[in-house]
Amino acid sequence: MKVSTHTKSILDLDPSRPRDGRSSPIPSATTGTTEPRFEELWPVDYLETFMQRADPLADRIIEALYAEGRADAEKTGDPSNRPRRALQFLNVLINQMAIPDPEVEHPFPSNPDYTLNPESREALRVFLRESRKLPAWADPELIAQAQKLFSDNPIVAYVLLGCISIPVLYTCGRGGIQVLTLTDQLVDKVRRRLIETSMMVLSVMRNGSFTTNSKDSSLTDPLPAGIEAILRVRLLHATTRTVIHEFWKDGVKDRANDTPGEPSKVRKYHGVDADTMWREEWGIPIHQQYLAGTLMTFSYISLYGLTLLGVETSDAEKKAYMHFWNVFGYILGIDESLLLTLDFPRTKRAVYENGKPIHVATGVEMYEAGRVLYTRMMDLNRSQDAEAIQAGRMLTKGMCDYLASVLKRRLKLGRVMNFTYIPHILMTMLLSKDDLDLLGVKTTVVERMFIPLILALFWIRGLFSKALGKPANLIANLLTKVLQKEYLEVYEEIRKQPGVRYPGIPMEFQEKWGLVKTVKN
Repeated sequence: MKVSTHTKSILDLDPSRPRDGRSSPIPSATTGTTEPRFEELWPVDYLETFMQRADPLADRIIEALYAEGRADAEKTGDPSNRPRRALQFLNVLINQMAIPDPEVEHPFPSNPDYTLNPESREALRVFLRESRKLPAWADPELIAQAQKLFSDNPIVAYVLLGCISIPVLYTCGRGGIQVLTLTDQLVDKVRRRLIETSMMVLSVMRNGSFTTNSKDSSLTDPLPAGIEAILRVRLLHATTRTVIHEFWKDGVKDRANDTPGEPSKVRKYHGVDADTMWREEWGIPIHQQYLAGTLMTFSYISLYGLTLLGVETSDAEKKAYMHFWNVFGYILGIDESLLLTLDFPRTKRAVYENGKPIHVATGVEMYEAGRVLYTRMMDLNRSQDAEAIQAGRMLTKGMCDYLASVLKRRLKLGRVMNFTYIPHILMTMLLSKDDLDLLGVKTTVVERMFIPLILALFWIRGLFSKALGKPANLIANLLTKVLQKEYLEVYEEIRKQPGVRYPGIPMEFQEKWGLVKTVKN
């Protein structure tokens, strides 16, 4: 079944709806009664200030590279040199799946003659030294408990990630969708984006991910595998943010210097004139408000999705899972004041006793704080114009079509049975009606009749999950096995390039989820 991307219904979405978040929350995955004190944690005026905040520690590296490119452009008279240095850095992050090593003279395999300028090299050293630190309020016991919850429920790894956590971000048209468009991720990179995101989640969810140095690190001074995976994403954000923002500012200047009757000096970025690729009202690309809301799609939304699929989590598990992702957010560079409000909703600051953090909030309180932050962010950033809505629909269609094609290609019965309905049905079960309408996901009368039945089956599965363990995750294990083959194929393609490391699915998950046969002594 194909997901419609027709834009005829866009006018029915009421683009005049206020975006200031002071009206009733949009009907989404956050619908429900929330105590006023949780609403008070996230005033709209307060959250809007984070649109102009980015990540100075990481951005300093890329800004120095872009400045070097600008100087090169001035010397050569070739404006294409402006982003070149930053894009070389980005190439290592994406195609080598590694962080450039500041201790290596020539850290770019694709360009062995190029080296980092002294300012960028020192900024990268400082970044790696400072960003590897966990927050003082991190609780190892809660982190371990969250990792166990993930390990016990592989449905989080792919099903929830591909069918709700990523798609809800496709509704964000105030800069969020535009970043994906400008980085060419509308359709052709959906496959790799899903796999790389899930790879990052697997890296951080393995035992010792934040404390034990990786044996596979390419850095001279190795980092724990989970921290290195997060910092690579953090640097991806910084590079994307800087290149888009600086390219746009250069475009505005070039437009102002155009001479009537002569060819324009404005360059294009992925086919878009540089001076029109961004808008001032969108704030800084990948700003702090957007990052905090995105974090909730991994923490709050995952817990919400588990509940929908019949996996009831205890208060202790909610607390542990929310805390884990708050620690993740700290390493990712999210403003600590936002994270402290999530982790300590009663005090908005860390509380210690004998040097140990005391997390007095309940799991429900932390969950509710996350739910309101997610609601606010989604409301403030919701797509309003036809172009953003259409882009979100293309992204959703790309995700749905990709998952459907995987099932058809990888399952033995895929040629005779239509498994392509599964991702579509999962999305319609997990996403709200409002999100489905915005993303152009249509449901038939038959589907609407069967979805309650399917949800009931998931609830039955949930009832047996505590007693049966792995068999209760049959659907998740099936999809995990199918996608493991995709992993191998994608990384085999990437590995052809020099310097690429294939981390693979950690063995602890392969054994736990039945992806490999274990030999009994």
